[in-house]
Amino acid sequence: MIKFKSAKVERWVTLFVVALVGGIITKLPYLKDTYYSTLEQATGSTKAQLGMLLTMYGLMNFVCYFPGGMLADKVSPKKLIIISCFGTGIVGLWYSTLPGYSSLLLIHCLFGITTVFTFWASMVKITNNLGDENEQGKLFGFLEGGRGLVGTLVALGSVYVFAKFASDIKGLSGAIVFYSVMLMIAGVLVILFVHDPKLETDDSEESSSVSWKDFKTVIKIPRVWLCGLIVACNYGAVMLFGYLTPYFTEIYSMSSSATALLGVFRSYALMLIGSLIGGLMADKMKSVIRFMQYGFIGMTVFSFLYLLIPVNRSMLWVVVGNFILHGLFLLAVKALYFAPIDEIHISKKLAGTASGIISIVGYSPEIYGYTAAGTILDKNPGITGYNILFILTGILSIVGLILVIILRRNNNKYTLSLKK
Repeated sequence: MIKFKSAKVERWVTLFVVALVGGIITKLPYLKDTYYSTLEQATGSTKAQLGMLLTMYGLMNFVCYFPGGMLADKVSPKKLIIISCFGTGIVGLWYSTLPGYSSLLLIHCLFGITTVFTFWASMVKITNNLGDENEQGKLFGFLEGGRGLVGTLVALGSVYVFAKFASDIKGLSGAIVFYSVMLMIAGVLVILFVHDPKLETDDSEESSSVSWKDFKTVIKIPRVWLCGLIVACNYGAVMLFGYLTPYFTEIYSMSSSATALLGVFRSYALMLIGSLIGGLMADKMKSVIRFMQYGFIGMTVFSFLYLLIPVNRSMLWVVVGNFILHGLFLLAVKALYFAPIDEIHISKKLAGTASGIISIVGYSPEIYGYTAAGTILDKNPGITGYNILFILTGILSIVGLILVIILRRNNNKYTLSLKK
């Protein structure tokens, strides 16, 4: 392992490498974001069946989030991330053979273990411990922004590999191999550059080992559960936002290559820009929760604007403009899912457990969301199905806004009680 003389350099290198892994590791389970139509063709699946693959992944994630959070508080997060990199890469190589549907279901279950149980809370734990409460917005904003930048570059690389093959199906296999190899290379960088969190302080509470009593204490804090519900509203909206790729193809007759590039831009470039803006603005406001309130307001407005724009080829760039603004608000909030952990007064030694609870609630839409959305589109072809998704996105945004207001008031009361 390479050591740095400067603690500041060590901190930012650690954050960069963790963001690098985070930017690659979810590419394989969420392959549909860039290759939806090709994946449908290569696997011979319907939209509902593709949704079921991600439902299985989401179900496995749901099972793994909380124990994964506890694991990150008890075991070296660095070692867990290394296991995640090589484990996901190996499963990805199997995925590249494009096996039968039952095998694809198993592959997505395994992705749940390697990208969530051993990785997710470990990533949050390391990031949270890189700074104090006043730096959480910036740290998580840069983490998510870094993931977006890496994701953009790697996804463009996969598109380049995809285009080099004579057929789309062979190109898809090549793209999957590319992601798998890149992830293993990232695992080597973790071995060389990432340092585990250092929790030793003068505070005996912080330096003591984590016990089951500590886990139960976190479970009983309502502010943690509110954070989870807020994440669920935003994440559900982000999931539905992903269906804008086929929306542009089916409703506005965009070419497959143009929609693939738009999908990359949506998933990664917007992620980068929105994350950086969100992180910096949250720290400037000195409250992640306050920034989230404004984020949900923007989400609500731009969700319903899709319904007001006439469905006409000449209006394509108006829809694209709304898509960009909507994405910025969505992804600015998404970057800050775990940034409130310090603000709601959770001990750093329990950041993994708190992130596990937030995740198990917040990412629960993965269990049913993709299957439900795919079924809606299958049963309501054309613009009708997409309009239903836009309405659902708007409803989630409104509910999220209400929950943020409740959390802000609850946390303010608790903060005042600590000062008395």
